Amino acid sequence: MATSTESKDLSFKVLSLLSKERGVYGLRNGDHERYRNHCSNKLHRLRQVTGLTSGKGKVYKKPAAITDVTVKDVRHLQLLLFSAERALAHSHELKSLRTKTDAPVSTRKEQISWLRSALKSSTSLHSIVSKLAEEGNVNQRTLAEITIYHLSVRAELSFERSQWAEALTDLSARRKLLSTLADAARDSFDQALALEFMDAYDPLIRFGAYKLGRAESHDIEGVVSDVDDEMLEEAVPGFAKLVEGLRGETGVEEMEKGRKELEDVQFAGDKVEMRSAEIVGVMLRVQEVLGKMGKSKGMRGWDRVLGVLGEAEAVARRLLEDHQASSSSTSLRSNATSQSLSVAHQYILHLLLSHRIRRDLLLVDTLSTSSIALPADVSQFKIPGGKVRVEEAVKALAAIIKLYDTVLQSIGQVRSLAIVEEKDGVRVGVEGLEAYFHATRLFHLARLHCVHPAPSYASAVQLLSRASDLLRQARTQLETPDVPIEETITSIPSSSLDDLESRISTLDHTAKRSLFGERVTKPVFFDTAFNYIDLPMDDLLVRAGKAEAAPVTTAKAAVDASVKLAGKTVEKVAKEGPKAAAEAVQRSARTTRESTPAVGDNEEGGTGQKGWLGGWFGRK
Repeated sequence: MATSTESKDLSFKVLSLLSKERGVYGLRNGDHERYRNHCSNKLHRLRQVTGLTSGKGKVYKKPAAITDVTVKDVRHLQLLLFSAERALAHSHELKSLRTKTDAPVSTRKEQISWLRSALKSSTSLHSIVSKLAEEGNVNQRTLAEITIYHLSVRAELSFERSQWAEALTDLSARRKLLSTLADAARDSFDQALALEFMDAYDPLIRFGAYKLGRAESHDIEGVVSDVDDEMLEEAVPGFAKLVEGLRGETGVEEMEKGRKELEDVQFAGDKVEMRSAEIVGVMLRVQEVLGKMGKSKGMRGWDRVLGVLGEAEAVARRLLEDHQASSSSTSLRSNATSQSLSVAHQYILHLLLSHRIRRDLLLVDTLSTSSIALPADVSQFKIPGGKVRVEEAVKALAAIIKLYDTVLQSIGQVRSLAIVEEKDGVRVGVEGLEAYFHATRLFHLARLHCVHPAPSYASAVQLLSRASDLLRQARTQLETPDVPIEETITSIPSSSLDDLESRISTLDHTAKRSLFGERVTKPVFFDTAFNYIDLPMDDLLVRAGKAEAAPVTTAKAAVDASVKLAGKTVEKVAKEGPKAAAEAVQRSARTTRESTPAVGDNEEGGTGQKGWLGGWFGRK
């Protein structure tokens, strides 16, 4: 049986397998119950495939033990690995349950019990793989990764038992092995994978150093370097030999020269760290596609770049959301990891939006140059060619305005990013671009109002006034900024600002001339009111100087006439008799009433007679 295993290679990538399984089945966002159920299902499938079942029906049959002699397939090793994973997930689930107020008293005891079970499986796995490595059936990389996993489980158990020295020694050995794997990585993905597992347990190193009384517990490199080789050798027998074998097998020196590395990423002078393996994997593709984009700048190339950047942004956003969701359910989360994920996501989003803006501006240039219906002279509102050409010009301007809407939306998203708001040089540049493109959009919208079959010159004048204000703001921020502009999305030369200012001025002048020259028709409401209201034409003619004012009989003249009539009446009484005098008085009263002005319109401001006794109270 031992001879049959010598010809088989039982090596496999342990850390990569664990990272994928944990990420896909819920452990990334703190769902330990889901991951525990997944491990149970996976163990069931592995036992069926390998034949290590407990029998069928009600008869229990103890499965054969897994040893270095009975191992024939790599799935035997994976069976032990996921047995430890299931127990570890159960322990983490119980640990999160301990934070609740209604948790049973026995929760901690059960948690420690499951941790011991996980340590038992990982110890058995590490022992078998160590013997297989001596026989040459497992390479040094697999042995190193299994050792890292075994040290992780053992350190967690020591940490829960408050055995700070033992936990710190195991974590230091684990971190040195991960550093060696990071140095020996074939590409940036493997390097980021090692860094990801390294960051996961850094908080335990800090806390363990703090409990041991170290003053600078935040200095992880210093804490790890204080653990000497004798302590490491005691924790992991053959540790130095394992490290040397790993470096010799992977060829660290040659690997560093030929490694496919991700180029250093900087934003406004600060380095953006990519410490997640998944982000590094997609960023390698982005780097490759951007390299090809420099050679061919067709629209297919732009679509390829935006597609890869969209995928990278989705991966970074998912990792950040999962990390934030699980930060409250487990203590094995690093602030450095959270910060690096947040900055990496914002940088990728800035990169995506910047390339989208450039693509949209390229479409605007293409549409502006290819449209035959739009005249080059912006002061020409009458488009020759009939109704068809006018419709083409209107559609072209509407499409250009729509593209500028998309550009402004992307710039607004860029401006809202935290890494942009924190850097004054980046923020000022983005605000200047926003003002410039907003002014350009208003210019095209005003031109659309002018060339439309039903023009609105008043609206065009208002839009151009706003565009002039925005252009002055853009000129201030782009030409004479208070701080140097950093991370420019696209450059706007002074000639472009001058050209836009000239076109706005020309269009504004022409639109105002057209506005003052157009004939304003009567509103419909005016015509309707004219049919029901008689205009005072006599007074209008008098005010226009085309007629003379008619004599107006005032109240004073009426009184004088009445007094004069009364005098004549007295004389008539003396001559003709009382009857004739009464008739004369009645005629005089009737004449006075007809000639007296309306109530409230007397010359002396009187209010006129109102109701009973109105004449008495109205007297002076």
